[in-house]
Amino acid sequence: MLTTPLQLGNLYGNLPYSLDWPYIINLFFQLLITVLILFAVTHNGMELINSGARGVMKHEEGPKVRRWTWNERIQHIWLFTTMVVLAVTGFAQLYYAQWGMVVINAMGGLAMSMSIHLLAAFFLGVLIAYHFAFYTAKYLYRRARGLPSDTPMMLTLQDIKDGVHNIKYLLGLNSDEPRYPKYDYAEKFDYWGIYWGTLILVAPGVLLWAFGINAFDGLPFVFHTDEAMLAVLFLLVFHFYQAHWSPREFPMNKVFLTGTMSEEDMRTTHPLELERIKAEGEN
Repeated sequence: MLTTPLQLGNLYGNLPYSLDWPYIINLFFQLLITVLILFAVTHNGMELINSGARGVMKHEEGPKVRRWTWNERIQHIWLFTTMVVLAVTGFAQLYYAQWGMVVINAMGGLAMSMSIHLLAAFFLGVLIAYHFAFYTAKYLYRRARGLPSDTPMMLTLQDIKDGVHNIKYLLGLNSDEPRYPKYDYAEKFDYWGIYWGTLILVAPGVLLWAFGINAFDGLPFVFHTDEAMLAVLFLLVFHFYQAHWSPREFPMNKVFLTGTMSEEDMRTTHPLELERIKAEGEN
């Protein structure tokens, strides 16, 4: 089972007089994980086959284009680091009897691993608060001065059209790829998934910290652990392929370290953004 190992009771023994909500939520997450992982494997599999057939490769040589600022790179490293610490400490506690004991003993025991987990959660919360405050202030400042809002991560109808266009392209029904701006639909899907996932992790996590795993019939525990499993699996199967393991990026996309991308890669993956940058440079 990919979701929480907590014994959740027998749903059928309680119906129709009462609902075993922990069981229902756990079942919902199992279905959601199955659907999202099947989507990720199918989507990435089609891209892999298509890229292999066309001999797609990355281009690290030639002129570079600035893609991420120092601020964005630091935030990404901060996010990656806290999520890794949270995943290791959290799953080590969840699966203590299976393999987590080794990891937790190496950390200095259960109390220390929980302290590390809570500290990482605090730093993740600080990052999210900073990220939201920074970009909200930037948006309001630009609007007040009559400038374009500069919110490239906002979802639009064009993202849906690009997604449909790309699926048709991968199936051979379109002859050309979509022309993407700074971020494509897959990158935006990744980005907004962080907000959704963090909300489901943080609220139950606070209740777990305050009241323990059996509080509220175990619902916070189920939400927290199942969403953590969903987040880690989706990052490994979808995000890491899109960002690092696809033929266009393998073995690693270095943008989060260098902040730059080759002009040739930008022309292939984000041509509308390259055109915008060049137009601004000429003005």
